[in-house]
Amino acid sequence: MHILKIPYSLVATDAAAAKAIQDSSHPSSRTQRFSTAHHKRGEILPIVPENVPHFTHTPPPWTPYGYALWHDLIAASQGLKQAEYHEILIPSFLYEDMMRCHSAWVSTGRIHGAILSEVLDTLHATKAGKRLAALLDGERKWFIRLDQMSPKDSPMGGKLPSSTLEDVVMKLCSSMRAYGCLVREKEDAEKQGREMVIRLALNRWDEGMDPAREFRVFVPPPAAAAVSRSTNALTVENFKISAISQYKWPLVFEVPWGFSLEETVAKVEAGADTVLADIVAYAQKELSEDIVNMLLKHGLSFDVALQQDGSVQLVEINPFGALSGCGACLFNWVLDGVV
Repeated sequence: MHILKIPYSLVATDAAAAKAIQDSSHPSSRTQRFSTAHHKRGEILPIVPENVPHFTHTPPPWTPYGYALWHDLIAASQGLKQAEYHEILIPSFLYEDMMRCHSAWVSTGRIHGAILSEVLDTLHATKAGKRLAALLDGERKWFIRLDQMSPKDSPMGGKLPSSTLEDVVMKLCSSMRAYGCLVREKEDAEKQGREMVIRLALNRWDEGMDPAREFRVFVPPPAAAAVSRSTNALTVENFKISAISQYKWPLVFEVPWGFSLEETVAKVEAGADTVLADIVAYAQKELSEDIVNMLLKHGLSFDVALQQDGSVQLVEINPFGALSGCGACLFNWVLDGVV
């Protein structure tokens, strides 16, 4: 794999320009050069032509990238034992209460005790709440996330471990990422005529997990090359890695544990290939044909964390493509579309 070293000055200048735009009366949701997302079809079409009917530029659905679908594989990759990862279904009737908490946070910068207590009391009275309370005992530390995103943007310690039920509710209700996930699930449920499903995943907290040692791996859809969308196409030969970027793209990359840059790249590339093979095998064995076909049509990206022994661990599965909400890190979905 070719190593492209981008001068930090270019990234810093671009990030500063993006921030200036964000602070203006005409904010942009992405930088001009790096970590772009949510492009328009007309932007990417001249760079990556469509191949109808096998491949067209459409926003990918969230369905094949939900954390719950991949939780067992992620847990196995991270060496989690059965008692060290869990999935709890939060009752859908708590949605409105959580939205009230979020509105209070947005308008006042705090969640009033009475509102919070009402949510906690209601949750405690449910089977899911009792199961959560047993896990969130004030002693054990957990990483938490919804099916689509974690509440890491919460100013209430979103990047810190959770140990109590109150802590979890506070993070979810003060996070714009969590708010977006909940609203999207509400809208999807209404369109599909089904009940909301609010999944909360918990993993044993790993103090060694460091985003500075994480990398985003890009896997374009085989359908873009007119490969059949049948499950028979889902092989390592059909899914290939096109590019890898450091995850913390705005920061200077520092090689860890005394590795050289070349050693780091080699270890991440080899590890990413292994993880991709695991993803393919897991999808063939555990996922439905509909989910597999979505992956073949839209592709995927996934994040991995480099370990001191040179291996990598799977962090999460993400969407792929210029029309997706997945950030391109040190790439630009359009300018680097032919990579």
